Amino acid sequence: MIVRPSALGGLLRRTPVRPTSVATLLGNHEAYLAFRRILHDIFPDAENEILDARSEGGNRENARVWAFDHRIEEEYFPLYEADEFEQLVCGIPFVRNAWTWERFHEVDLGTGELLLFALCSQPYADGEDTRVALLDTGEGHVPRELLGEIPAGGFTPAELHARLDDTTFAAAAQFADWLWADTGLAFLDVSDEEVVDVEWTRENVLALAEQWTRARAILDRITALESWLEAEPVAHFARLLDAALGRDAHLNYKRERRLYACEITPDGLVSIRPDAEPVSLPLDATG
Repeated sequence: MIVRPSALGGLLRRTPVRPTSVATLLGNHEAYLAFRRILHDIFPDAENEILDARSEGGNRENARVWAFDHRIEEEYFPLYEADEFEQLVCGIPFVRNAWTWERFHEVDLGTGELLLFALCSQPYADGEDTRVALLDTGEGHVPRELLGEIPAGGFTPAELHARLDDTTFAAAAQFADWLWADTGLAFLDVSDEEVVDVEWTRENVLALAEQWTRARAILDRITALESWLEAEPVAHFARLLDAALGRDAHLNYKRERRLYACEITPDGLVSIRPDAEPVSLPLDATG
């Protein structure tokens, strides 16, 4: 059958573009231009490489956004995953790891984290302490009598800093700061429930990168302390609790020693350097 020219013309006749389609196209174009500006500011030397990115699992837009995200994570700090320009350009989607109300009510914690959590007070009013359930769970790891030595309500961050700073157990005080969202670091003090806009500028990226370096160091120290507690929960938590209560004679001596200019030794009077190393007490030490 031969198609009549008039019928073919009808098939090829252009139809009016819907306003919503135009708006979508223009909106995506604005997001793309914003992405280009951000890319040029943050990675001027890798601009072409990221724009030329390809991916089997997505379109060109996805590939470019994923390439940019991966570059940020490799060089600076972790991000929440984005797939589209519009998701990315509205602000830096840095990972936020503060404790939320729901997280305070989680009971499925590792042994080390559970014991640190039980040790610390919480930033909530009386009667809203979620440690009660965890203290019951903690009895499966350490004796009730030992948990009973923790002050009612737990230790405040200030109390832990006063007794544990410059000791091997300093990470317990930093864990308390994390619970209270008082580390001074956006990655640990801001939760994913909060709306916080951080504009994409090179200055902000570098500032967040510096914060992430410190946040990661805190998390690494906390993880090391948790692992140590999990190795021998009873003996190790008893040592940590003694230090938090100010009952560790060795730590008390080492701390007081830093306040004096000299000490008497078998070799006579010896000066104590003001820049002496922090109190050292290996976590695997006994006694």
